[in-house]
Amino acid sequence: MSSRQRMALLATALGISIPATSCVGSLVGSQFASAQSAETPVPVERFRGGATAFTSYSGLTDSMQVVLRDSVAWRQLWQRINSPFLPQPPLPAVDFGRDMVVVTALGNRPSAGYDVVIERADVDTSGVEVAVRRTLPAAGCPVAAVETQPVDLARLPATDRPVRFRERSITTPCAAR
Repeated sequence: MSSRQRMALLATALGISIPATSCVGSLVGSQFASAQSAETPVPVERFRGGATAFTSYSGLTDSMQVVLRDSVAWRQLWQRINSPFLPQPPLPAVDFGRDMVVVTALGNRPSAGYDVVIERADVDTSGVEVAVRRTLPAAGCPVAAVETQPVDLARLPATDRPVRFRERSITTPCAAR
């Protein structure tokens, strides 16, 4: 255990709040504050491996971020995601006593080149934060002229804690010509 973790544990056990401007030994107050609210990684199992979305073509025409904690909601959303496809792929089994599913969707996009990926999740004192990367093509880049609806799905350990999504956007430069 690091000295930072020991100090945070001691302060918590004693019910002490140390202001961010204080110093504790060689540990500056702002470092101490971040140790108190440190994030712990949560295992994330995406439903598709690789560096791109679960699918670029889905039945989710609106942008959304959803946490599913039961099989009925899971089945309904799976059917919506796969509504463009006949036959629909089989519903992946999820044990909702153990896991929950997080979904992020961009909704309708005017062309190819858009993507969304669930990158990681962390738990902190206020709940679970799911990190999402949104990618869009740079202006003027040649992309396929087809409507897309990118969506990504991941399984996380079940929790009743609040879940929030933190997005970062990346613009993909045009490929070298």
